[in-house]
Amino acid sequence: MRTVVTLMVVAGCTSGTEQPREPAKPSAVKPSAATRPAATPRPYDRLPARPLGKAAATGRDSVFLRKAFASSVPAGYQVPPVDEVAVIHRLNAETGELAWMPDGRTFCYGMVREGYSAFRCGRLPEEAPAPGLLFTHRGDSDRVTSEDDPDEVRNVSFVIAEGGPQRFDHVKRSKGMEVVHQAVARFPSGRMVTFLTFDYPERGWELDPEAEICRSDRAVCFPSEPVPY
Repeated sequence: MRTVVTLMVVAGCTSGTEQPREPAKPSAVKPSAATRPAATPRPYDRLPARPLGKAAATGRDSVFLRKAFASSVPAGYQVPPVDEVAVIHRLNAETGELAWMPDGRTFCYGMVREGYSAFRCGRLPEEAPAPGLLFTHRGDSDRVTSEDDPDEVRNVSFVIAEGGPQRFDHVKRSKGMEVVHQAVARFPSGRMVTFLTFDYPERGWELDPEAEICRSDRAVCFPSEPVPY
């Protein structure tokens, strides 16, 4: 008696045709650190930053701060305690620029001039606009008190940079650009940020395309041309 052995190969249902195999996925290649903006360290600081040195508000700033907060800050944001306000620029006893960060993600910037004040508050972008930078704002009009001299109207730009004690200044300054004002604030974690303002004529100014603003160690630079990133 002969025994017949049948071998069966189970290969799944093919509906009469062989299914193509899915090609192997290439391994993810991370972009070079030199070609992508540096990201802000996560997680964000949950506590407020406090100003260092001359940026801290004192009794001489009482009138300035009172004028600044006489009008409400944008909806959803609160007037900060005085010890959280960084004074970036003191024009006189009643006018200037200031900023604060109630946490590592949120910022507010204020500009106070004769007869009015303007505030801009928001959250930092998820991606840094450029290595070492956290936020850039093209500028708000610095109104003049005399309508007879419209050419004197200037715009004030605002920048937040990863900070430290190093100073920022113009490199190959464009004609008409004023000095850079700054204030450093530190979070309880030890991380520091620098608030920067600089102004330029609203019209009739000459741009040097190579002009930029850099930190003294040249680790952080950005074009001084007043355009947003």
